[in-house]
Amino acid sequence: MNELRHTTRFPSAAAEVVGALGFAPGRYGVAPRRLPDWTRRQIPDPGFDFVVGMTSGVRVAVTTGASAIELELAVIGIAPGGLALVELVVDGERLDAVSIPADEQTLLAADGSSTQERPPARVSFRLPRADRPTSSVELWLPHTTAVELVALRADAPFEPPRDTRRVWLHHGSSISQCGEASGPTRTWPAIAAARGGVSLRSLGFSGNAVGDPFVARTIRDHPAEAISIEIGINVVNGDLMRRRAFAPVLHGVLDTIREGHPATPLVVLGPIPCPSLESMPGPTVIDPATGQAASAGNVRELDRGAMSLGTVREVLHEVLSSRSDDPLLFGLDGRELLPEAEVGDLDDGLHPNAAAYERMGRRFADYAFAPGGPFSPSAAPRS
Repeated sequence: MNELRHTTRFPSAAAEVVGALGFAPGRYGVAPRRLPDWTRRQIPDPGFDFVVGMTSGVRVAVTTGASAIELELAVIGIAPGGLALVELVVDGERLDAVSIPADEQTLLAADGSSTQERPPARVSFRLPRADRPTSSVELWLPHTTAVELVALRADAPFEPPRDTRRVWLHHGSSISQCGEASGPTRTWPAIAAARGGVSLRSLGFSGNAVGDPFVARTIRDHPAEAISIEIGINVVNGDLMRRRAFAPVLHGVLDTIREGHPATPLVVLGPIPCPSLESMPGPTVIDPATGQAASAGNVRELDRGAMSLGTVREVLHEVLSSRSDDPLLFGLDGRELLPEAEVGDLDDGLHPNAAAYERMGRRFADYAFAPGGPFSPSAAPRS
């Protein structure tokens, strides 16, 4: 590899960390976070705080004529044996991937304590030399871990990206963070964004798509030409609220988003199937004998306002119907992305596998970005 004479350390004015809305100081560099810094004191528990630092949908982006580039980063994981991938995308085309195995990651226990300390790793890529003098280069960070960004090096100068694509901001659960996807560019939102020709901002937070006000305010305040929220499964998983609370919470989320985006297409995506929760309330547990998701709830609690996924879908329909005067508000049943006939691809009974995420991304793109779809370029003016 040619000498990498051009170097910048993070945070950097020469390289944009797309999808990071804040940064936390780390031991070696800075840790990208997918919510703004002001939200941190409102995040209710360490698990959610760690998920915000997981870099699903986050990438380092530059414009450069380099033929070689190297990213130095520390990888922080929670799964022994898990792999973390950094993927290279040049001018919109995925060209390569480098894995950082678990023995090169710092690993954390559930309480946040370190069980394995590792220094930063370096991932290097060869870049094609195109006819044009510069290319758009994105290094997609692992969707399965958190990271600390240390430095970026190349054998030619680089500068921030010149990206004129529309921004699509998506919020959801683990079904949107997509830890089971085969790589960071293969989550269903990333696949849909690539097919739709838009720039993704991913607020997919495993276990934490429940209508938190600070998330709604983040969406309200972030520039976007298309917005979607996937909501329902975590409300039931955690048995977090009753039907009485869920409808006004959803109204509140939509009202808050509309304060900042009165004329932006907004899709509300309901839950995909989960057989154990379709007619049972939460909380959800994983059966240690089978590894399958199961309901630990009491069916009699449905009469007292507890919610199954069937109940969630009813409330979503009622709320969206009551807001029919909003012509840019759309509802999409999650079963359109993953039909009930495909629940065999929920390997743990809850989360889609990599093949299912691929189909979900294509289906969402066909729905949202096709001519006449909610996110087609002619759908609405920018807000």
